[in-house]
Amino acid sequence: MNKSNDTSKLPYTAIPQPVPSWLQNFTPLLQQARWFSNNDQDEEALALALEEHKRHPSLDALEQVFDSYMALEQFDKAKALFKEMKKLGATDAFLELQKSIYYIAVGKLTNAQRCVKQALLHKKQLDKRCRASLYSIQGLLGFSMGRPSTLPFTQALRYDYLLMPSELAVCYLIRGRIRLDQEAYESAYQDAQSCLRVYPNNEDEYLVHYLRAAAGYGAGHLTHVKQDIEIVLQSQDEAADEEMKPFMQELQESLPKAPVVIDKDFMENLRRHFFGEVDDIIEAADDLENCTAWTGAFFKEKMDGGIQKSIAYLRESLAPLNKPDLDEKLKEIQDYLQRCADERLSQICSDFITPTGPDTTLAQAHIWKKQILLILDEYTDIYGFLCAKVKELAVLYYIPVFFGA
Repeated sequence: MNKSNDTSKLPYTAIPQPVPSWLQNFTPLLQQARWFSNNDQDEEALALALEEHKRHPSLDALEQVFDSYMALEQFDKAKALFKEMKKLGATDAFLELQKSIYYIAVGKLTNAQRCVKQALLHKKQLDKRCRASLYSIQGLLGFSMGRPSTLPFTQALRYDYLLMPSELAVCYLIRGRIRLDQEAYESAYQDAQSCLRVYPNNEDEYLVHYLRAAAGYGAGHLTHVKQDIEIVLQSQDEAADEEMKPFMQELQESLPKAPVVIDKDFMENLRRHFFGEVDDIIEAADDLENCTAWTGAFFKEKMDGGIQKSIAYLRESLAPLNKPDLDEKLKEIQDYLQRCADERLSQICSDFITPTGPDTTLAQAHIWKKQILLILDEYTDIYGFLCAKVKELAVLYYIPVFFGA
């Protein structure tokens, strides 16, 4: 009797097109199962994985069944799959990896540690996706046993294109927590940002926002701190009550009370407005065919535009100060920067030689790139003048300057 291919009674979810890289090596049913699993819809994932294994027995299907049983805390059923995995040709390293996941879940960390060590000894038996999972489990186990290390998570993230977003989020979250404890605030903040970027609907939302608030405050990034503090304080999770909420309340009290604060985010935004279009030009400089329309006047126009955009950003950002002479001060700064640009860039830009595309000789290309670097050096100096003027505004208007605790 032919097996039925009817899927109408199975759970269904639409997979984005083009198919994300972490789903591409799976069958259609397993793609949907992993999508459900990524979004904590574990019963739906289990139903699809069981059906796939019924139709086409495979390690991929059985691994998804195992993952779903584990998420649903059906540990005995998960454990019973090890023999079937071996029958399907699972390597020793693959089995040790699955066993380590099982032992961590049931609280037998010593057993899990032994399994991880065995899997690491034979990691060449694992494909890249399972190897990434192994490194992640190694890091999680070390964290749980009081021996935290960022290295396993960094190794796992080398294969980020093969991991589910939820798996990536765990790697970033725990690595960020370790870095926070090490007072590597900038790195911890970037991990929190990455965690929220790859998996914004994290079920442990308050943990990520705690990390971003604490690391952001330590590193001098205040843009999201107030929002993050509120999310942690509003959490109903008991784990947030003991340590996290009191610390968030301390941070809340220590935040600058002024309407405007000059922190790292403020300065990074200023730099982006100043250099935005110029950076885009420089990035394209390796392809001469894209540069045949570049002239000195073209560069000067983009740089003048950067000055105007940065002043517009300052005007908008400093508006809450309600200073009646702010527009006049900003006009003086803009005029000063424009004079500097005219004096330092006009001659260089007029001497600029536009490349002729593929016919440009190596010697001409070398001279051309030196001219670009010279223009960029002068423009960078002008940005330094702008930063100095921002410091003067901070003193004039008593604006708090905050770059970390």
